[in-house]
Amino acid sequence: PRVTLYEHIVMPNHFHGIVQIDHSSESRTRESSPAINTAQDEQLQVPPTSLASIVGWFKSMTMNEYIRQVKSQGWRPFHQRLWQRNYYEHIIRDDEAWHEISEYIRTNSQRWIDDKYYRHDR
Repeated sequence: PRVTLYEHIVMPNHFHGIVQIDHSSESRTRESSPAINTAQDEQLQVPPTSLASIVGWFKSMTMNEYIRQVKSQGWRPFHQRLWQRNYYEHIIRDDEAWHEISEYIRTNSQRWIDDKYYRHDR
């Protein structure tokens, strides 16, 4: 609920997306509200959300689904790593950067033919 996905695109071998994380509720813990009772305290303690945890969760869930589909639907097994080890991130600091990155994402599929992994026979 604290994560919003804006402009995004899924390509054959990668994806791009603009992710916004709302950290405003993470500071509401026992330390900031010592007078509340335990039940209320548990409701207020929100685990921190990071881009690394979001990407890790996404990779894990998609890998699990892929394995299920290989077993149940006969998808072709892939015997290497499905995901690369890391990811690229960039903090968008102003409206100009937001618009440039959004445009890059929107038009990314038009550049697929120029990708070094593009294969015409697919």
